[in-house]
Amino acid sequence: MINYQPLSEEASDRYAALAMIYASVKDRLNIEFEQFELAMKDWKVTPLQEQGWIIGGVLSKENEVHIGYGLKPCSSIRGHLRATLKKVLDQYGSAITSVMAENKKGINFCKRLGFIEFKQEKGKIYLKCDRCNYV
Repeated sequence: MINYQPLSEEASDRYAALAMIYASVKDRLNIEFEQFELAMKDWKVTPLQEQGWIIGGVLSKENEVHIGYGLKPCSSIRGHLRATLKKVLDQYGSAITSVMAENKKGINFCKRLGFIEFKQEKGKIYLKCDRCNYV
């Protein structure tokens, strides 16, 4: 008989945030959640909450960051961005991210934050930010 242990609250929140991030990109990734979860095992996952519910998350690995919302926030996301990007900018001096070239909405979102395109490769746009407009 297998004795399963319940997830800690931190692990449960990480899982929920990953599920929300996955929901925001699954149509573009064409992989199952289990593959996505495995690919993110070395990434820090910061759950984004609103009114006590996890609605998305931020993936970070050194100065690379990605944000995804499985549920549309009811209020401004500036607080989420400020808290997350400030730490990365303070620690590394810049933040980088990548967006699929066909994801015009995502590219425009990053540019509004202060990210500037520095490279295109294999269908991705790479962007860098030295100072975020919301931090």
